[in-house]
Amino acid sequence: MKNRAMIGVTMGVLLISAAGCTTSGLEAIGKPGDPKLEKHLVIQNDVLAGKVTINEMNTRTTGGLLEVSLVLANLTDSDKKMQYRFSWYDSANFEVEQGTGPWTPIVLHGKASANLQAVAPNTTVTTYKLNVREMQ
Repeated sequence: MKNRAMIGVTMGVLLISAAGCTTSGLEAIGKPGDPKLEKHLVIQNDVLAGKVTINEMNTRTTGGLLEVSLVLANLTDSDKKMQYRFSWYDSANFEVEQGTGPWTPIVLHGKASANLQAVAPNTTVTTYKLNVREMQ
């Protein structure tokens, strides 16, 4: 588990350096159709870095709609109060229904995990992002 967390943190630092991101939170990017369902963890908030991770990401298509299921895990002993929101993208990488999804509050107790699930708003969606931030 420690190795997985360290790999995620290292990838996050490398991706932040390359992308120059400025927003706070963490972002997991999933690309359905990839046999390994590649996942990337970009940590953009020093407070959350190394404390929260994505353990699993799964997708399927039902009735033409992309369905996402992932496991968000708290690596610390203390509770983490956060909010999350899925963003949906079409094949040209344009956000579908931009900014319409609500931020959903979640409390991850120490060493706990939560299964987050969502369904794309329409059949044009081909990829997604999970955005997580500290509760304000």
